[in-house]
Amino acid sequence: MRRIMGTAALAWFAGFCMAATVASGYTLLDAWRGFGENFQRGYIVGYLDAVSLQKRHDVRVWLPSSSHTDFERWRSLVNDYFADPANAKRSVPDGMAAAGKIIQHEVMDNYRKHMEGMAAPSPVASSAPDASPTSR
Repeated sequence: MRRIMGTAALAWFAGFCMAATVASGYTLLDAWRGFGENFQRGYIVGYLDAVSLQKRHDVRVWLPSSSHTDFERWRSLVNDYFADPANAKRSVPDGMAAAGKIIQHEVMDNYRKHMEGMAAPSPVASSAPDASPTSR
């Protein structure tokens, strides 16, 4: 049984390493635009899934992701990244990182606005202003 579990773990690790290599490979702007929207959507979904698996084990890998991720928003941000001619020779993982920074800032701004909208708790009023549980 241990041998089967070890083999399964080794196969999983090898598959994950291969997927990570392909995801962080040389996918440049030509491939991004050349394969169309379905490729872009699939790349983003796969990339975010790989990051959410990997970020549990490696603190250097981080992108904001949740169960309610808007994949079209990510695709749009990556396309906006590549709309800048300065980024034409950059890889798609660079575009994903740039999109992640934008989404992270949006999430933090929304959280800050939410926290500012909450009322601060008021102190509990006592009947006697100088009363203390230890003084008599």
